[in-house]
Amino acid sequence: MNKSLALLLIVALNSVGWTSFNLCNGIYADDFFLTIGGGYSPSGNQASLEKNVLFFQRFLRDQKLAHRPVGIYFADGFSNRPSLQVRDLESVPLPNRLMAEFFGSERNLGLGYRPHQVPNIQGETSLENIHKWFAQSGKKMKAGDRLVIYVTAHGGSSRDEDNPHNTTIYLWNNKRIKVSELVEHLDSLPDGVVVVTIMVQCHAGGFANLIFENANPEHGLATQNRCGFFATVHDRPAAGCTPEINEADYEEYSSFFWAALGGETRIGQPLERPDYNGDGRVSFDEAHAYAVLTSDTIDLPIKTSGEFLRAKSSFAKNNQRELLAENPPYSQVLNLAGPVDRAILEGLSAQLELSGEDRIEKARAAGQRRTARRSRRTASSQGRSSRPTSERAQLKGKIAGDLKKRWPELANVLNPVSLELVTTRADKFVNAIEGHQDYERY
Repeated sequence: MNKSLALLLIVALNSVGWTSFNLCNGIYADDFFLTIGGGYSPSGNQASLEKNVLFFQRFLRDQKLAHRPVGIYFADGFSNRPSLQVRDLESVPLPNRLMAEFFGSERNLGLGYRPHQVPNIQGETSLENIHKWFAQSGKKMKAGDRLVIYVTAHGGSSRDEDNPHNTTIYLWNNKRIKVSELVEHLDSLPDGVVVVTIMVQCHAGGFANLIFENANPEHGLATQNRCGFFATVHDRPAAGCTPEINEADYEEYSSFFWAALGGETRIGQPLERPDYNGDGRVSFDEAHAYAVLTSDTIDLPIKTSGEFLRAKSSFAKNNQRELLAENPPYSQVLNLAGPVDRAILEGLSAQLELSGEDRIEKARAAGQRRTARRSRRTASSQGRSSRPTSERAQLKGKIAGDLKKRWPELANVLNPVSLELVTTRADKFVNAIEGHQDYERY
C-alpha cells in the first residue's frame, strides 16, 4: 500500500483517551460555510481543485444546506481567463496519442487551460477577500452559530524555523495565509461561534494548532470552540492535486470525507455509511475515520483532538497509574477507545496484518523497515545509469523498432513522414501498431 499505514496506526494508538470534540456535531442556530479553493497560478490551478468545490456544492444541495450563507472564493475569481489546468487524453486523436506513446513523450499530452466553472463565487482567493468575508459575513454570525471552513488548495511549509506548525494556504497570485493569520480572523468572530475546518492542502496539519490561543500550544486552548480535520500532518505533502478530469480516479481526503457524510461517492455511487457508533447518523469524526481507513494515498490524516494530545499529553513515568505507558498492551488501548477510534485501530491492524498485544511496536518496526528499504534503494541507484527494463517496456521497444524498420522517419516525430502518419496516413499508422503481434500483450 502507498499509505503510511504503520504511521497511521501509531498515531491512532497514541491518540486514544480524548475523543474528537463533540462540538463538531449537533444542532446549531445557523450554519455558515466558507470555501477557499484553487491554486496560486494557472500552472498550479488543477482541475481536481475545481471538481472538489463542485462536489462540495453538490453535497450542500443534497443535504438541503445550499440556502445557508455560503462564501466561495476560487483561484482568479471572476476573471474568465483560461486559468484552470486540465488534462484530457481522450481529446487527443488516437494517432497522436500512439505517436507520443511509442516515439515521443506523453508528458503534458492533452494538457490545456480553460476558465474555471465554479458557480456562485464571491471572488478570487486573496487576503483582501478573506478579510472582507470575516469583516462582513463573519460579523453577521451570533452565539450558537457554526462556521464550516473547507480548504481545497495548495499549502506550504512554515518559513519560521522556531514554529514549524505555522504552515500556509496558497492564494491566487502566489500569495499565502498563515495559521497565525487565519486564527486572527477566527478571533474576530462573535463570542459563542463554533468553528469546524476541513483542509486538504499540503502541510494542512499545521492548521490543527488553531485550537490554541494565538495558535500556540503554550498559551492553552482558545476560548472559541474549534475543531478540524486535515488530510495530512504539518510536515508532509498531501495527495490529490491533478489536472486529470476523470473523477473516478481521484484519491484524496475530502472525496472520502464528504462521501461518508453524504452517503454517495463523487461519481454518484452509493456507499454504506460508516456509522461506527451505531447512533443512526454519520459524524465528522466518523467521516474522518472512513477517510483514514479507505483512502490509499500518501496522506497521514489527523484531527485537532490528536494535535491536542501531541502537544499536551505524556506517558506514564515511575508506574503512574493514571497515565498510559508508552507502549501499552493493545487490549488496554482498545478498551479505552471509543467506537470510532476502535474502528480505526481494528481496521488498520487488519490492513497491516498485525495482531497481538505488542502491535504498536510492530507498527513502528514496520515503518522503520520501510524507511531503511527506501534508503537502500536510494543508495543503490546512485551512480547507476540504467535499471532493469520491464517486460512492458521491452514490448514497447520492440513494437517501435519494428515500425521504424517500415518507416525510418519515425526516428524524429517532426519529420514530414511522421506528421503524415498522424494526419493523412493515420489509419495505416494506427493499424500498424494495434495490429502488431505483440500489441495485445503490451
